[in-house]
Amino acid sequence: MEISPSIISSDLLDLGSQIKECQNAGAGSFHLDIMDGHFVDNITMGPDMVSAIRKGTDLRLDGHLMIERPDKYYKSFIDAGCDVLLIHYETPIEVGNFLKKLDNENIKYGIVINPDTDIKKIYRFIPNCEIVLVMSVYPGFSGQKFIEKSLEKVRALRKYIDDNNYSTKIEIDGGINYETGKLAAEAGADILVSASYIFKNGITQSIKKLKSL
Repeated sequence: MEISPSIISSDLLDLGSQIKECQNAGAGSFHLDIMDGHFVDNITMGPDMVSAIRKGTDLRLDGHLMIERPDKYYKSFIDAGCDVLLIHYETPIEVGNFLKKLDNENIKYGIVINPDTDIKKIYRFIPNCEIVLVMSVYPGFSGQKFIEKSLEKVRALRKYIDDNNYSTKIEIDGGINYETGKLAAEAGADILVSASYIFKNGITQSIKKLKSL
């Protein structure tokens, strides 16, 4: 099981040492929640923050673009050090055309779906995706309660990806702790994104527990 700590819940005054502790505990990547105050109500990090995180780790950085204009700002986040851009299906731009643009520029990406989005709407994008991210909370803030019906999407994706022999990884984000992570693992998730559970309950112990699932 790959664990992707979400930097949104880290202690920014101690970020460098927390990144190192996550790595030493076995984290496989880092999840960067990038919010613009428009697509979601919260505002978080920009390219400068991504660049600082990049200097602290060689692990994959997934830039979760919760912004209205990913087509306008994506290059800034790639240049800052993101390895994979996670694009919401619900973005107000024409997502299919944008993903084709990323394909043409050899930029790695994943597709993200919110809790109320029908899973079948994103099937056509899966062959070229590194990751399909199922949101198990509504995007914008950490600490929300896990939406259990999201597991149905994980199961459907697991079957669809396996039946078609795709290499796309299934990721789940929102309310992930040991109990909900266990449910997600049983449903077929490959990557668990966790924020509050990791950074508020002891980084090393929390990551090791999640990795054991």
